[in-house]
Amino acid sequence: MDRASLYFMSKDDKNTFDFDETLPPLPLPELEDTLERYYACIKPFGTPDELAQARKTIEEFKNGVGAQLHQQLKQRAATMKNWLGTWWEDYAYHLTRLPLLPYQLMSMAAQLEMVGVPETPEYMLKSLARHIHHTLEFWDLTRKSSIKPLSSNGGKIKYSSALYKRFFSTCRVPGIEQDHIEKHFLTKDEGKTPSHILISGKGRQFIFDCVHEDDTILTAPEILVVMQRLRSILDYEPEGACVPTLSHDDRTAWAHNRNRLREISEANKETLLLVESASMEVCWYEQSPKDYEESSQLGLFGDLHSRWADRSSSVIAFRNGKFNWTGEHSCYDGTVSISYATFMQLSHMEEAEPDWSQADGSKVVEIKELQFQLDDKLKSEIQRVRKEIDDRGIDVTVTFTVFDDYGKDFMKTHRLHPDSFAQVVMQWAYYQMHKEIAPTYETALMRQYYDGRTETLRSCTAAVADFLKASSNKQVGELALARAFRAAVDEHKHFMNEARKGHGIDRHLFGLWCVAYENKMEIPAFYDDPLYTKSGGGGNFVLSTSTLGFTANVGYVAPMLFDGYGVFYSITSEAIFINTTAYRDSIKTSARKFNDIFKDSFRRISVLLEQLAKESKL
Repeated sequence: MDRASLYFMSKDDKNTFDFDETLPPLPLPELEDTLERYYACIKPFGTPDELAQARKTIEEFKNGVGAQLHQQLKQRAATMKNWLGTWWEDYAYHLTRLPLLPYQLMSMAAQLEMVGVPETPEYMLKSLARHIHHTLEFWDLTRKSSIKPLSSNGGKIKYSSALYKRFFSTCRVPGIEQDHIEKHFLTKDEGKTPSHILISGKGRQFIFDCVHEDDTILTAPEILVVMQRLRSILDYEPEGACVPTLSHDDRTAWAHNRNRLREISEANKETLLLVESASMEVCWYEQSPKDYEESSQLGLFGDLHSRWADRSSSVIAFRNGKFNWTGEHSCYDGTVSISYATFMQLSHMEEAEPDWSQADGSKVVEIKELQFQLDDKLKSEIQRVRKEIDDRGIDVTVTFTVFDDYGKDFMKTHRLHPDSFAQVVMQWAYYQMHKEIAPTYETALMRQYYDGRTETLRSCTAAVADFLKASSNKQVGELALARAFRAAVDEHKHFMNEARKGHGIDRHLFGLWCVAYENKMEIPAFYDDPLYTKSGGGGNFVLSTSTLGFTANVGYVAPMLFDGYGVFYSITSEAIFINTTAYRDSIKTSARKFNDIFKDSFRRISVLLEQLAKESKL
């Protein structure tokens, strides 16, 4: 695996984003098929009476208003390559009024030590300069439409690159009732894109241009000089006005304050545009996390008085040389974050240490401090939000752990798909800890379709539920339990493949809801059925999970539910990297205890599988 093969297009390849036009449209399943799959998925969670009522509700929906809504959805699909359009961001994300941090943003620890980058205070500025330079390389590939589309199956299946355009110069802008995305990024074919970088720290914000007059990007030594100057300012001058604090309020209050910022002066409008359109944001945190778990925790907390929450992507730089990468989830999905993270690690690993002496003769890059004009009301609001952040404290616990007894190599020796393997073990851990089966969400990638994003895989299938129940049945022997585990893993893999083919459930049901909502119709009784919620529908999944692929990079978001977990993992040949999140004030959950049981469950199942393998050979 190297940068060139993964990210650089050959001279004969087309424009990156031209590939998107060749992708097939997002499939729209038949209503009857979706509802049959839905009924199968709610079975583990219902009593006979609840299932009988649910079946009645499904039939009424299928033969009544559901058929009408589906017909309108089919008409929409006939004129759009992606019938979801902007509904997913508009209604799944942008109606939410909670602050983005800690409740809605993605984050991950940048594990640079594993690629030979010192994570020390002494190397911090040089590491940050390299960090910015390599991010600019990623930006340059994107603006030149020459970044290679992600693919699988040896390049046979290509994925949409559209979301790369939201990685840079993009913000989620708050609204009184609903947010929206403003994208300032342009490819070279589309025009001139913003080329300034936003650097923030200690409540102050600065910008500088990241390209030379000939449009080439700044070198790492040139960036180092800028970072040295900025660090001196922050170390020896007072804290700033902390305007970014306002972006961490609930979305309606922030919308009002943002409008007030703009009303005060034209200069404020211009300054706000510079903040929101910057190619990238780097935020200096004054903390020095001792390990990746602590830096992961600070990804949802830390120096929020300096961090602009609405930015689609940000780099957090800590005083001791550690880094985090963060993203706004409505703008793009975790696969884009992982693509960037892998590019960064490969860049640090493959590119030689810069000749830092070149900084001595470099041209001075102009730095501009951004300052807003504030009235007493806004100054008071900054203090109010800052106090609320401090009073709330760390209310989402984030853990980082590594299970290194084995990884995907062991799983493959037993002919089991690594992700499906991890999903079943994860649900087993929850079952052992809480003595109940959890409605489980797993992300299914849909970027192989035009403007595709994700589908929900309801990961607790019938076979998974059977395995979980068998594990607590003393009448079930170890070999029978191992066979039940294998059946659960295989069924999970089958349904994941089906979801990726467009045979999912939840995006279709969501689309039908959107049709009713936009037509100001009464939301159908189907969505009020107790088993719809009990099985996870409407954002009620107890386990909110995703695999981040087969590198060591792993990230996280907050759980969907107060008494739920976020469980995110990546699987390498020899290890599994795990981020688990839970709400601090839940008296039911414990992220650290869950991790212990999760890892112990991996050990237990390996013993059972080995026993079954030996038995099969006899």
